[in-house]
Amino acid sequence: MTLKTKFLGIVFISILGLTSCKKNTDAVNTLMSATPDLRDSVYAYSQDIYLWSDNLPSAAIFKPLSYPSADSVMKKVRTYSPFVNGRYQDRWSFVIDKKTWDNVVSGNSLNTGAEYGFVGDADLRVKLVYSQSSAGKQGVKRGWKTLKINGTDATRANISQVNTELRKASQSVLFEKPDGTQQTITLTSEAYKSDYVMNPRIFLVNGNNVGYFAFDSFLGANSGQDTRNELDKVFADFKANNVTELVLDMRYNGGGYGSVSSYLGSLIAPTSAIGKVFASAVHNKKYTKYNKTDNFKNLANSLKLSRVSIIVAKGTASASEELINGLKPVMNVKLIGSTTHGKPVGYYALPVMNSYVFPVALKNVNSVGFDDFYQGFTVDKVQTDDLTRDLGDPSEACLKTALDYIKTGVLLSSPSASKVSAELQNANDKIAKERLKVAVFEKPKGM
Repeated sequence: MTLKTKFLGIVFISILGLTSCKKNTDAVNTLMSATPDLRDSVYAYSQDIYLWSDNLPSAAIFKPLSYPSADSVMKKVRTYSPFVNGRYQDRWSFVIDKKTWDNVVSGNSLNTGAEYGFVGDADLRVKLVYSQSSAGKQGVKRGWKTLKINGTDATRANISQVNTELRKASQSVLFEKPDGTQQTITLTSEAYKSDYVMNPRIFLVNGNNVGYFAFDSFLGANSGQDTRNELDKVFADFKANNVTELVLDMRYNGGGYGSVSSYLGSLIAPTSAIGKVFASAVHNKKYTKYNKTDNFKNLANSLKLSRVSIIVAKGTASASEELINGLKPVMNVKLIGSTTHGKPVGYYALPVMNSYVFPVALKNVNSVGFDDFYQGFTVDKVQTDDLTRDLGDPSEACLKTALDYIKTGVLLSSPSASKVSAELQNANDKIAKERLKVAVFEKPKGM
């Protein structure tokens, strides 16, 4: 299955920059070696910019060339981050080839465009569809029941074979629609642009207009500018229709550009937040002069709300959590769904040979100094992802909970949401597309 992710910010750290730090002798010698090796470079950059670089041993002790791959070097680097609550705080530092990354950040995908999840042992549903994909162009919708894939019964008992079929470039899928009719559709892997802003809606609740949209990624072409433009269009429409409440659906949003997170925060936040801190980027002690604070801005299409309801899940990560963390001190934020991923850190994209290297380089801190959400944000109301209904359907359990809260002021569970068993959750973890949990930032000037 293809990677589906979030974020960029191309950073060039020069040899001169490395030599400015006395502790980087090993890094400089490595980068200047006569036979460059990606494994050496991964470790050299980590020694320099890694958030916990003080914990790393010398290259002579670490021996990066003793590891089978650059990725294995980076995974070992993670183990030098603090060990808290039974796991290392860094679960994300990674290496990726340039072509794959460039496609990821631009929203270029190559697959059938459908994602799936189980709601019962013999009940596999379409979870997400991208409009420009093979699935989207043929009218496949979230909530459709998936009966067979290339002749294989789509059941939890067949999860291994189901995954095998979903990796194929051509998939003959027998669907059952909400009206009970069945249709076989051949889905093919093809290139398409992912949708990031999905299913915007306006609902009338207690005489007030409530805006809703699903937001799938903070990435996007032109360093996220295309995504900011899409957000502007939605918020301009909301503003023209006097939207006074917002439900933001980020249940599958793994993050992206920090600049897009800040921009969305400014589109949501109240007037009183303008000029106040949204988030601060804090580096290791060698790069403290590049610590940067990003403030809320007065944008033309800002709704200037006093509260926001956000639908989240364990797939909600990184730049999504940065948004939540930035909004919490300045307005009433209600979280509905399940605990988020827990990633308060970000990185820069470091181009090395034919790859990008991403050692965790900074942590995100909000206006009250909070940055410790490695365990994720807990929700104000637990609610199961209702895969039987489309995103934006007011009967979908998470959205219904949010709309009922806006109507009554009380967070109530919807009886339409069934609890997912541990077995089904394990199956859904296996069938889920792999998504990078990212928050990428632009290089500070002078770095």
